[in-house]
Amino acid sequence: MGNSWAFVRLAIAGCALTAAGTARASEHADNRFTVGVGGIVAPDYEGSNDYVIRPALGALARIHGHNIAFKGTSLSIDLVPEYRDQKFKIVVAPFANLNFDRSDKPRDPVVGLVRKRKVALEAGATVGLTWNGVVTSKYDTLTIQVSASHDVGNVSKSFIITPTAQYLTPLSEKTVVGMSLSADVVGGRYARYYFGVGPNASAASGLAQFRPSGGLKSATAGLMGAHALGHDLNHGFALGALFSYERLFGDFARSPLVATRGSRSQLVGSIGLGYTF
Repeated sequence: MGNSWAFVRLAIAGCALTAAGTARASEHADNRFTVGVGGIVAPDYEGSNDYVIRPALGALARIHGHNIAFKGTSLSIDLVPEYRDQKFKIVVAPFANLNFDRSDKPRDPVVGLVRKRKVALEAGATVGLTWNGVVTSKYDTLTIQVSASHDVGNVSKSFIITPTAQYLTPLSEKTVVGMSLSADVVGGRYARYYFGVGPNASAASGLAQFRPSGGLKSATAGLMGAHALGHDLNHGFALGALFSYERLFGDFARSPLVATRGSRSQLVGSIGLGYTF
């Protein structure tokens, strides 16, 4: 999936599950299930400079070659099955996601005067290609994909497009590390709903009125890793961690919610514990 903010904010503690799941896929394992819980430190809302700690959970299932992923607020299923010893794998995965950004009252006292946002239901699909056996061994993987979704709940009434590149490589049977790069491109209505300041919000908070346009919202770079507490990542418990840096651009960085009351630089860190059986 792409790295939309709601997905990253609430499900990033599932990084151990994602890393381990991709490593297993390169081994073309049979049916497997992974569940995990963790904690995440992230900005209060996208663009905030206040950080909060939240719990998170996730699950991965591999059933007859199809990967099903539940990551915090997102659910996806890959419609193209994966076969044993497959060098290239096409990804076609419809998904649904709940976007909780600014649905709670922000900690910032000024932003808290602006009306909260509704929880948005976003639905779309991810298409891409995974290449197994790229550089270090036959088990490392490179995935290039694009996710596109649209609000289907009449909230932002707009879209998000997220191209992503992710590389994962095992260091041993017990340890896997990886990195990812992604970007978010959003529509004008999305920009105005989450980053705009209308007349009423300006009057209530004292922030300047602001009407942003759509376009490139942000770019994100992430590092991740997982380490098995048992013999390998295919069974038992594993610890996972992830760190990411997001940079907001253009009107999104110039929004008073960000430039005046927050920060265009967004850091996220998480740690999680997963169990595979």
